[in-house]
Amino acid sequence: MKSNNPFANHDIEHLSISKINLWITDPAKFIATYLCKVPSSVGVGAFRGTSVEFALSNYLEDNNISDALVDEYLFSTFDKECIENNINVESEAALKEKKTLNNYFNQAKQLYVDYGQAEFYQQKVLLNIHEDLPIPFLGYIDFVFKDNEIGIRDLKTTARMPSKISEAHSRQLALYSLAFPDKSLWCDYVTPKQTISYKLSDQDSKLKEITKISLGLMRFLSISDDPYELASMFYPDLDSWMWNEEYKTKIKTIWSNE
Repeated sequence: MKSNNPFANHDIEHLSISKINLWITDPAKFIATYLCKVPSSVGVGAFRGTSVEFALSNYLEDNNISDALVDEYLFSTFDKECIENNINVESEAALKEKKTLNNYFNQAKQLYVDYGQAEFYQQKVLLNIHEDLPIPFLGYIDFVFKDNEIGIRDLKTTARMPSKISEAHSRQLALYSLAFPDKSLWCDYVTPKQTISYKLSDQDSKLKEITKISLGLMRFLSISDDPYELASMFYPDLDSWMWNEEYKTKIKTIWSNE
């Protein structure tokens, strides 16, 4: 039975910052992934961050853990993520990333060592942001510290150091402010050679932005319950880095010219 909730009609139970960021960046890929239910593959770079964060969380609980145990946390987590995503742990891409893990971890450790043990790690939050939005936002906060100024820390491993916090990451931190309104909001960028931290100060405007984007998405979904009809309103930019060859093959039936 059709619902008055456009999200429910497309089997979307919650929103996330990654979902609305994808909607902004590439509507066609959003439609393929979340409406037509064509799963998108994950690159090994995503596993790098997960591995470093897990090792760092354990280090913050016990600064005296051995280098061997740190390595176990780093590499076992990375390999587990590869296996769960059907990626060969001995592939060229995986091995290249694994060579950098210790350098990323050591930079993150230097930044976080004086913060003490985190109050929460990978804290799950479900947040309602507007009375007209019928589903919540789901998020996982990397680190929350008791000291309000150290506050919320979102750790991002990156090959290139940005000159400012990205719009996408700003929206992510702004959402977390709803769960911990008294905490400072920090995005910590880590490369194998350095770190830099940016403090978010305009969370209120970013929350308004998130609301506007989400309500706009809801209006779009209300046009039709048929994902293929909605897909016909866009066409994918297949030259974009977001569309690898494997995914291009998967979505052929959505935008078939036959």
